[in-house]
This record gives sequence, C-alpha cells and structure tokens, in this order.
Amino acid sequence: MILNKISAMKIRNYLIIVFLGLFLGCSTHTNNKKPTVTVSILPQQYFVEKIAGDYFAINVMIPPGASPVTYEPTPKQMQELNASAVYFRIGHIEFEKSWMKRIKNIHPELEVVDLSENAHLIEPERKDHESHLHNSHHHHGIDPHIWVSPKEVKKQAELIYQYFIQNYPHQDTLFTANYQQFLQEIDRLDQYATQRLEPFKGEKFLIFHPALSYLARDYGLEQVSIEIDGKEPTPANMQEVIRIARSENINIIFVQKQFSKHNAEVIADEINGTVVPINPLDYQWGKSMRFIIDKLVESYTN
Repeated sequence: MILNKISAMKIRNYLIIVFLGLFLGCSTHTNNKKPTVTVSILPQQYFVEKIAGDYFAINVMIPPGASPVTYEPTPKQMQELNASAVYFRIGHIEFEKSWMKRIKNIHPELEVVDLSENAHLIEPERKDHESHLHNSHHHHGIDPHIWVSPKEVKKQAELIYQYFIQNYPHQDTLFTANYQQFLQEIDRLDQYATQRLEPFKGEKFLIFHPALSYLARDYGLEQVSIEIDGKEPTPANMQEVIRIARSENINIIFVQKQFSKHNAEVIADEINGTVVPINPLDYQWGKSMRFIIDKLVESYTN
C-alpha cells in the first residue's frame, strides 16, 4: 500500500514537471513569437516602428552613443542575428562597409534590404582642399548620412513599407495606415525645414563631422566641415576653417555627440563662437531634426 502511494506520488510529480515544462515552453514561445527585424542605426528603428507599430521586435546593431565609424558588434549581437527575418542596412556607413560581408558569411540566409537603393546619393568628388571645406563631400566614398533629410527618408520609408506588405500581406491594412501617417509626418517636417531655412539659402554653417550633407543640399545650405576625409584636421586645416568662419560671420559650430568637441572648442575660442551638440543618430528622429533645423536658424539670426 505504501509502495503504491509512493508510486502514485512519483507519477503525480512527474506529470506536474511535464506540465510545467510544456507550460513554460509555450510561454517562452509566446513571448518570442514576434518576428525580428535588424537595423544598423537608431533612426531606422524609428522608421520601422512608425510603419509596423509593435508588430516586430527590432534589433539595433549600433547602440546609443556609439559611432557608426568605429563600432564593432559584440559576439552576442552577431548570434542574435539568427532570429532576424531581415536586415535593413542604411547603405554606406563605415560599420556596414566593415561588417556586412562578415554578417552575410555567418548568416547566409539573412535577407538584406539596402535603404539607399533609391537615394539621390552624394558621390565623392575630386576637388582642392578649399573647395572641399566649402562643400564637405566625402572624398573617400559616398556620403552615408541619408537619414538627415526628410526628402531622402521618404524614399527609405517606401522601401520598408514595400518589404513589409510583400512579406507580411496579412498585416497590409495596419502597415498601410501607419505608412500613410508616417508620410504625413515626413511631409510636415519637410515643410517645416523649407519654411524655416528658405530665408538662408546659400548660407554656410560650420560642423565638425559632415553629417548634415543631405539636409544642406536639399534645403539650399552649404556645410563647412572641420574634419577632413574622416581624419582630425591639421593646424593648417583649422586655420583655413577659422578664416572661413570669420569671413562668413559664423559663430556656431555643430558637433555630433559621438565625436570629440576638442577641435571645435579650439576654433570656437578663436572666432568667439559657441559649440552646439547635435545628435542625428537619436532614436527620436523627428524631434532631433527639428532641433537641428532650429539651431541652424539660430546660427543665422544671432
């Protein structure tokens, strides 16, 4: 009788363990059932969420505060790409140049969508140094900063939307409604930039790293970069920037938060100017761009 009771208890405990295992397994599966999308930079997370809502889990390769020029993914990040259905690359940032081939070698089944596919890209140009200072094009490659212009972001949003409705047609209604709302948001920002910057067409602004090339091009401004071809400026370069700043009455220097402010502060001291931190890589893309536009206007009106 006692043996029978022990056997019954063992069977009951065994069944409880099996049941708990099944329950926890189901719970884990439920929690992880969202398809995963991978992007390179935080503004892309904003774009995806605007179109897809919370339908996807979003994996961002370059974390807040890190530079796309120097960042290297962790082993954990490389492993987590296994769960991703698609990688939306931004196009031509240094991180992708260094790592996309390796990522594809490790994850050959991973689909990659290039969001620069329809972009009006700023190509490298062969010019003398002074002309480079005025135009701030990347001599060593295509300028990658296509997310700083609303006109270019509109093209990126279309590529994201087209991928989603083709691969997740059962969510077409949700994605289409969200996409249309996002287009309206982009259009409002485009109109805001046009209205605010129109009076200053042809004016120059000074920046350490040339991150605002597409914004400058699309709204008629001229970007003057302190950094030259991704390298720290020489004393001669800095003297030339100081000369341009004085002749153009420039007294604000923009510095991306991911870069050192030292050289910008040296120049600011020489021109009696101010260093203004900006973050084009902020997740809150619309808010960040309005801040940058307002600061540009402020630089021309102070």
